[in-house]
Order: sequence, then C-alpha cells, then structure tokens
Amino acid sequence: MKLLIVEDEPLIAQRLLREARHYFGPKLVQLHHCDDVDDALALLEKTNFDLLLLDLNLLGHDGFKILQLKHMASNENAISFHAIIISAHTERAVTAFGFGVVDFVPKPFSQERLFLAFERYEQGQPSNNKDASLVIKKMGNIELLAIADIDFLQADGHYSKIVCCDGQQHFHEKSLENMLQILPENFLRIHRSYVVNMQHFKRLSIAAGGKYSVDTNFSKEIPVSRSMYPKLKEILGAS
Repeated sequence: MKLLIVEDEPLIAQRLLREARHYFGPKLVQLHHCDDVDDALALLEKTNFDLLLLDLNLLGHDGFKILQLKHMASNENAISFHAIIISAHTERAVTAFGFGVVDFVPKPFSQERLFLAFERYEQGQPSNNKDASLVIKKMGNIELLAIADIDFLQADGHYSKIVCCDGQQHFHEKSLENMLQILPENFLRIHRSYVVNMQHFKRLSIAAGGKYSVDTNFSKEIPVSRSMYPKLKEILGAS
C-alpha cells in the first residue's frame, strides 16, 4: 500500500511515520510525508495513494482543500484515496465525515486509537459513503453513531435530539436544517420539529381532530404536520 502523511508538526509527523511502519509493516510499499497543502496536492497528482493521514491546520492552510480536490475530481481524471483525519479541531468532524473519511482521530491520540482507525481502513470502511456514520460527542469524547441506527430526530432549540432504535438519545450541536444536509435521503422531514428515518417506517395514522402521526418499528406517534401530510402520503403511495 501507498500511504501519505500530511502533517506540519514535526514530532507528530515522526510519530505517525513510526506508527504506520509498526502497524502496516511490509504492506507499505511507499510512505511519504508532506507538511503543507501545496506539496501534498503536487504529490497526489503524480502518485495514486491508498491512504492519507491528514491534519486540517497545515501552516495556516486548510487541509479540507485536499478532500475537496478528491470530491470535485472528474471521472476522467479522478484522484482516489481513503483518508483518516488526525486533528485537534473536533468541531470539524461532521464536515470531515461528509467528505467520506474513514475516521476522525482527535489529537492528542493514543496508539490504540490510531490503530483502531487503521483497522477500520483495512476492514473496508466505505470512504465514499458519507451516510455510514455520524459524529457525536459523548461524555467529552468523540464517537461514531451508525446512521442506520437512528430512528428519528427532534429539534431542541438550535440543537437536535437523536433518538436511536434501541431508545438511546443523543444531542447534536447542529440544527435539524443542518442535519438534513449530511443525512441520507431516507431521512424525511415530516414536521417542523421532526425528521424520521423512513427505513424504519411502519404506518401513517390520522387521529381525531385531524392530527397526523407516524409510527416506526421502534417509536410511536411521531407528529406529522398538516403541510407535510400530502407529501408524505404521496411518497408512501409511490413506494
């Protein structure tokens, strides 16, 4: 495999080089290091790397520029690689997963956490599937929540409450509007304050007084607004 480390802090770069050699061993055919965005982009134009270990703040420049290049590349001249973000800027994790990265490793990191990211890469974590996981903060830590495990979301002020199929609840700092930008199309806004995962849809109900609600396989009576009812009925009729 060919691995490129893009990191501007010399001590961290040296550690990543050492840990990559230790984990991948003879699998490594090429191992390179760049400390700025321009050098990394120039190298990516010449070499097809399998994996990037990418910092986001590189000598004052944004490492997302590299992910944007991959995202916007044409089919005729596509730049293809998997990426693991290694950064202290955990508030940017959601955006990173929107680009389909394999993992987001917060700094400072342990060998165990880094090797877990390497394992996810080797297990074929889909780097081009932005819908695979959602980044949440739990007890001060960054965790991945499988989007398929989300039953519905509810607005909570400027934040979102995530209700999972097993009943667990998580709070996310993004609003429902922003969450819809990163969630897959099977998540449908059925009310000003509710978004439901239609993969778990069970029934659409009408109660006395013209109150509409949705039941999923895991939750009951999720409100549906009057304005959304015709659209929802149309979608269900076409499915």
